[in-house]
Amino acid sequence: MRVRHFSLLVSWVALLFICVQPALARSDKGYLVVHVSPPETYIYADGEPIVESKGHYIILTPGEHKIDMYNYGFKPETRNVTIVAHKWWNIHVAMQAIPGMISGPWGCITIEGAPHAAILLNGKDPAAFFVGHGDEFDNEWVWKQELIVPPGKHELTVNNLHLDPWTTTVEVQANQRVVVDAYKGVRKTVPWARGQQLTEVPRFHAGIASAEVAVEKVTGQFAASSEQVNCGDSAHLTWSSTGAGITEINGAPVSASGDQTVEPKQATDYKFRAAGPGGVYTSDATVNVNNAIQASLSVSPAEVRTDGANPQGTATLTWSAPNADAVSVDPIGSVGATGSREVQITPANTVQGPVDESVTYTLHASNACGASETRTATLHLTGSNGVLQGTANTPPEPQAEAPQIAAEAPLALPQTDSKLPLMGLMGILFLAAAAASHMILKNLA
Repeated sequence: MRVRHFSLLVSWVALLFICVQPALARSDKGYLVVHVSPPETYIYADGEPIVESKGHYIILTPGEHKIDMYNYGFKPETRNVTIVAHKWWNIHVAMQAIPGMISGPWGCITIEGAPHAAILLNGKDPAAFFVGHGDEFDNEWVWKQELIVPPGKHELTVNNLHLDPWTTTVEVQANQRVVVDAYKGVRKTVPWARGQQLTEVPRFHAGIASAEVAVEKVTGQFAASSEQVNCGDSAHLTWSSTGAGITEINGAPVSASGDQTVEPKQATDYKFRAAGPGGVYTSDATVNVNNAIQASLSVSPAEVRTDGANPQGTATLTWSAPNADAVSVDPIGSVGATGSREVQITPANTVQGPVDESVTYTLHASNACGASETRTATLHLTGSNGVLQGTANTPPEPQAEAPQIAAEAPLALPQTDSKLPLMGLMGILFLAAAAASHMILKNLA
């Protein structure tokens, strides 16, 4: 019996070779055989759906080609090949399985009339939304060939190399089976008792004539650490997802789970999206930005006196501009957001005389979020410029020269031509002397 089977196999191979060889000889194409595990893996060449690997080879033009391999429950694989006319090329690939089991509830989809076509669910990119090929989902009799999906609405796409893509929406209830005629639409919905019997199942399982693809429901979480930040401060975004082939924030791809620090300049809404064959999860978080600058500027003392002895005045400038990243004070220049500085003030008028001047300081503050503020502070300068004033500060008036004193001359009596005045004076002196003597003698007695 074994000999007969072996002889029959050899005959079939020989017949195939005889039939194929003339065609190969006449063609200017090359040939690719993909040996991949699992063999149900589907082959895309240069972005076009071709056929499942099991039992097929691919005819390609000579040159470089990109070969993509997809099987739900496994990580996609890519190889680059160089095809030569009339030559066979073989590649060997072992797909990497995604570990773990998944649980329901579930419904089921049966797809008829799409042999060798790629089947995508809820998206058009095979790297994220491929679930299998038509021959895996077209039977529900003795050998089960089922596409098992989470309950809900699903966008089903049939992608065939020789036909335009066909898409329809399928609503699947738990423990129900929906039968779809490819390129026509949903044909019927019937109970699916097996759904109640399934607990945890692998994402992919295939036998000799059976196949089960159980699609994991897409779930996710997304949050921002703060709902409001000051300009220049940051917020922290965190997210996670399961069952997704594509994850993005505001349209930019991100890993399935992760975190990110953001520094918005204005109120920003961050939208997280996780999508895969098992559905789409979306969530958003808004971070508001406070861009207000509460600026202040003061000078102390507000009035300074200068005079000839103190030609310069001294004051202290103090400023604050929180939430600003560019601050300057005229006429000082750039300064930090908060600080103080001692300033020396000299009268602008150099002409001698009274001083009555004002010095104005101006603070300019701005930030990257579009806000700006201006503040001023004025110092009053009084006193004098080089000339002392007032009682204590008035210079003495010039004094006249003191007259020169002549040398003492001998005492001499005034001279006169008449003797009477001289005699009268002598008489008076005599009488005074006599009176004084009398008083002395009386006191002695």
